[in-house]
Amino acid sequence: MTGLAQHPVDGPSPRTGADGAVLVDWWCDLACAACAESLELLDELKDRFGDGIEVRLRHFPLTHHVWAVAAAQCQVAVSAQGRGEAYAAHALATIDTIEGPADYVDLAEFLGADSDEVAAALFDGRHADEVRADHDAGRALGVLGTPTFVVDGLLIDASGTRDGALVALVAQVERARAAR
Repeated sequence: MTGLAQHPVDGPSPRTGADGAVLVDWWCDLACAACAESLELLDELKDRFGDGIEVRLRHFPLTHHVWAVAAAQCQVAVSAQGRGEAYAAHALATIDTIEGPADYVDLAEFLGADSDEVAAALFDGRHADEVRADHDAGRALGVLGTPTFVVDGLLIDASGTRDGALVALVAQVERARAAR
């Protein structure tokens, strides 16, 4: 993909968070350098809109990232312990040092999560269905790569370039807020 692709989709559902904030679905592969770069976009959105947006990580592991499914399953396990957002950020920040699933478990321990629980969850695959469901939901919306964002019925595919992504995201969040 060479440019920023955008097209309307029937999603996300719901389109707002529990507190009425605009929901930004972030389709992400936790082993993807482009997703690591997209953290800056999300930080800028949060700085601009604060509590007016809610970012929801949606797992979209890509087949060419060998440990992406393990990373996603560990993130879900750490999320259950209340540290999911920090885990995702750290996993993306350390993608160049990850040598296997054990490194994702070590990351959970570093963040103060119960690493034994995370290791057990990874071993028995208890979160595999949740990761697969996210992936399938993304495919159904037309997600082809990562990072991709869906905001109030507009899919913004930034997998080929992040150029223009912030402008497109801000505009869509503003449209969604004005419509409420």
